[in-house]
Amino acid sequence: MLVKAYAKINLTLDVFSLRPDGYHGVASVMQAISLHDTLSFSRTPQPGIAFTCDGPESAGIPLDATNLVYRAADAALVAAGRSESGEGVAIHLNKQTPSQAGLGSGSSDAASALAGVNHVLQLGLPAEKLHSLAASLGSDIPFFLMGGTAVARGRGEQLTVAPDAPPMWLVVVKPEDNVSTGWAYGQLDADAERQSHRGTKRMEQAIAEADRSLVISRMCNDFEGPVFKHFPKLAWLYDEMLMAGAQNARLCGSGSALFAVAASEEDARRMANLLSARYPKTHVCRTLNRQESLPIPPAQPA
Repeated sequence: MLVKAYAKINLTLDVFSLRPDGYHGVASVMQAISLHDTLSFSRTPQPGIAFTCDGPESAGIPLDATNLVYRAADAALVAAGRSESGEGVAIHLNKQTPSQAGLGSGSSDAASALAGVNHVLQLGLPAEKLHSLAASLGSDIPFFLMGGTAVARGRGEQLTVAPDAPPMWLVVVKPEDNVSTGWAYGQLDADAERQSHRGTKRMEQAIAEADRSLVISRMCNDFEGPVFKHFPKLAWLYDEMLMAGAQNARLCGSGSALFAVAASEEDARRMANLLSARYPKTHVCRTLNRQESLPIPPAQPA
């Protein structure tokens, strides 16, 4: 069975103060996009997990139990009582989405692993259990079991389904620089004067009104201040996107990828042609509605 693991962008990303539990409070409108990895699943006669990986973004991907795909598959097997007996599963990941980009590719792969293993081995885990396992593995992972457009709050694990955002064509660029998420949070904490955009509620209203222009104009990301300050090449990429004709451009998560909103598919491909001369990892993609972004079959009874 083949499963597409779609990436995401953040239409908004508000970061609040550090909580007593050590996490930052956040509010974000998350949006699935068509850029994706592909995972294949097949049964094996022996129990356990065999994991392999290839693709243009596979360099440095661990193949052992430290990999998030492996950990997600193992969590599903343990939850179903199938980790040491019965059939096992072979998982192959074709890695197309850049890592360390703010696109959630590792989290998306993990969500696809949970759902894919559940389906191909007929573990019978209900959706609620899959979401619980996803939340235990990482804050972003539950979103990828939901797809489409959703609002995340708390530390990112409190998800609310939103209406599908108006469709948009995008150009996603991953430059050479990498940005540590921990470093980015630290930079926000170090700025005693900073204030969040607090743009998520306004974005929810724009989406509810299905106002594409308003959605584009209300995009925001609190990480852009420190990231653009300390990584001038990313600030320059942002300017390049606007000069190429983007209707807006924003950082993906904490970076280092950026996305540009295009007026049309044709305009997106024109922008991509301009940017790809300097940035090899340039991708044309589009936003996905909830139905499109959930290719994973529902859980089957054991």
